[in-house]
Amino acid sequence: MNLPSTAPTGYRATEDKFLGCLLGLAIGDALGMPVEGWSQERIVETFGRLDGYHPRVFPDGAEIKAGEFTDESEFALSIVESLTTNRGALDPDNIGARLLFLLRGESRRWMSADTLATLAEAETSRHFTVALDEDGPATGDVATRGVPIGLLYAVGRFDDAGLRYDAERVTRLTHGSPAAIAGTTAVAYGVNLAVRGDLPPDRWAEETAHFLGGGELADALARVGELRADATPVGQAISALGNGNPARESVAAGFYAAMTAEVFEDAVFAAINAGGDTDTIGAIAGALAGAAHGASGIPQPLIDDLEGRIYVSLAAPWYCRTALQKAGLIIDLRAEGDQPPPRPSAPPRV
Repeated sequence: MNLPSTAPTGYRATEDKFLGCLLGLAIGDALGMPVEGWSQERIVETFGRLDGYHPRVFPDGAEIKAGEFTDESEFALSIVESLTTNRGALDPDNIGARLLFLLRGESRRWMSADTLATLAEAETSRHFTVALDEDGPATGDVATRGVPIGLLYAVGRFDDAGLRYDAERVTRLTHGSPAAIAGTTAVAYGVNLAVRGDLPPDRWAEETAHFLGGGELADALARVGELRADATPVGQAISALGNGNPARESVAAGFYAAMTAEVFEDAVFAAINAGGDTDTIGAIAGALAGAAHGASGIPQPLIDDLEGRIYVSLAAPWYCRTALQKAGLIIDLRAEGDQPPPRPSAPPRV
């Protein structure tokens, strides 16, 4: 599956980086799940410092066991499934059918009110592309849909227009604001940079802000670069950037945590211990750090104790192959109408 070591810079897509990115997304999400919405002070009072998975018990008595991830990872994996099935072609209706499955299950607990309302309407209309809405919401949980898009365009010659187009389409499954689209695009481009490895991490935010071209999130990412240049401690920097669910806060915070970490675990632990929208910030930081370090750079206990790890481990190699095929770096010689080789059976994600 891996390309030869003589391949030009940017063409060396490895299963290890694809797997690292998707595992990192799910690990950061699952680590942040039990304290989502908590203040930094409450986390310290309850746990001291989070350095592993914990369960969560809700007021209604429902308990989510340690290591479970939330809708951030579920949505991203639904996109991975669809793109793999469709050989890299993005089909909103195909993805939408998967999202309706999530809507009927435990994942709905984590979905925002606007996402729930949009999917409920789509369940009747079967229309999965919302109209552009200048004043609509833009939250970080939507931005994490950029992770599979960033991976898809992280091999071969960079397709600027393709990444922007597909980032908008996965956003508009439920959200139509330019700010929401910018959040997804930023995460997609950041993942792209991390996988390709052409730039050091301390330039990710600056380059992503330039790619966006303007807006609140671009300004926040520029601020990330300034704080990084000043060597601002992670907790202090995230407090300055904000740790809430608006994309301009959670995306910027996730970038900062990943950019300042020497090793994968430092990124996700810094992200979740800052409090706030911890599952989103952890997911973004984990995806970026996992893309940069690969699965081989993730501590084994964080993988072993992750619920759904088997599914992610099966999905990543197939998705890597899909990206390589889309980029024209491997050729499928099957005749028209031939069936593809069977995929390995994957356990359910619920």
